[in-house]
Amino acid sequence: MNIASIQPSTVDGIKQLAKKIKRERNINHIEALTLASRQAGFENFVHARRQLAAAEGRRVFPVFLSAHWYMPRGTNPELERRGGREILQVNLSRPLPEVVAKHRVSAARGLGWFRMEYADHLEHLTNLTSIEDARERLTGAARSLRFMDVTGLQPATTQRQHEAMRPMDGFPSKDHSSEWFDPTGDGWIVLNEPYEQRSNMANHAECQAWVAKRGMHMLVPSWEGIYYPGECLPYLVSSDAALLRRIATVLATVAPYPLPNPWPHETGVCGDDYVSPLRLADGKTRKPRPGPSYRDHKGATPYGGRPGIRSSWRPSKPMALELHRQLGDLMQRLSGVPLSWRLGRKLSTQRSLLEDWALAEHRNSHGPSVDDLYYGGPSRPDLVTQPERLEALAKAKALVERGYNECKPRHDLIATLDAVTAEIAATTERKASARR
Repeated sequence: MNIASIQPSTVDGIKQLAKKIKRERNINHIEALTLASRQAGFENFVHARRQLAAAEGRRVFPVFLSAHWYMPRGTNPELERRGGREILQVNLSRPLPEVVAKHRVSAARGLGWFRMEYADHLEHLTNLTSIEDARERLTGAARSLRFMDVTGLQPATTQRQHEAMRPMDGFPSKDHSSEWFDPTGDGWIVLNEPYEQRSNMANHAECQAWVAKRGMHMLVPSWEGIYYPGECLPYLVSSDAALLRRIATVLATVAPYPLPNPWPHETGVCGDDYVSPLRLADGKTRKPRPGPSYRDHKGATPYGGRPGIRSSWRPSKPMALELHRQLGDLMQRLSGVPLSWRLGRKLSTQRSLLEDWALAEHRNSHGPSVDDLYYGGPSRPDLVTQPERLEALAKAKALVERGYNECKPRHDLIATLDAVTAEIAATTERKASARR
């Protein structure tokens, strides 16, 4: 290649060109660096180094990861501290919200229980059990961010995205798998990370045959993975061969990211909420980390919750056990009614909450009569006809209104029953119109 046509764009590239110029022209190293810098469009090497360093600095977006840890009393008497807050910085090529959407953070492999507290800060919500656990969790989160940064992939969160990857059900040696989609198109990739002893040549051949039979493709990238580097072997599977090759190619450029030793960042006090540099610069006051509540509020009583997790709420006035028996019977029968995916989930959630409320309200009455109110117990006849279903919903609503005081948890439960009633009534009307 004619070296006169080379135009390096990095400091290392200028140095490499200078070596070639030095050999070709038999000049000293300083002169060669000056000529190489001018060929790259700069006045001299010092000018080149400053300009490129500034350009590289603009491309780096620091993100701060935080995690709290706390060890119960008596766990290890020799420890100087029983709790703390760890910080780890990872530099990305794009702002954090461009790397992963805020609502998708916790869906990503390595980012479970993290939230985007600010545009440059991911916070682990709950307390971890040791300083080692906190640091390993932060390191895994950094690997996850680097994966999304270089690939452009996002964690799958919608029903449509998961349905697209349904053909991967039954994949041999499936372990620690995570689902990702390409936001620039319809492509998807499943990352499978089984322990290496489960990834021998026989299993590898079986996996290749399995995906080929289903019109899919598989690659093992030259990359450490996210879940447990050194112990797990990452597989990439997709129906899009071109996307798979592109992702494997960029992952090959990602250097390993081991647990830093020594730990490079500060160790703070457990419960001390970290304020990131961008939040400080913007002058925005942060809200404290979520936690449990301890007082009644507008007719509702808190229960559960812990550092990082808010309490749930139930009506302050308990419902009589007999009313719970009647309502539990109806909710179990309503669970078999065909509904839309969204309302089916909401009704299922309310049924689970009702069980929590009943157990909290009648905790001294535990036994088959209480534990099987909303789940289990004798089999019940299905609600087959639409009038039966509407009648059961009306009875359930009346029991809730009779048994519980007015409050937001009661309001949410009634709103769900009303929405289910409206959907069933609309279905009945459509069927009647079709017959006319």
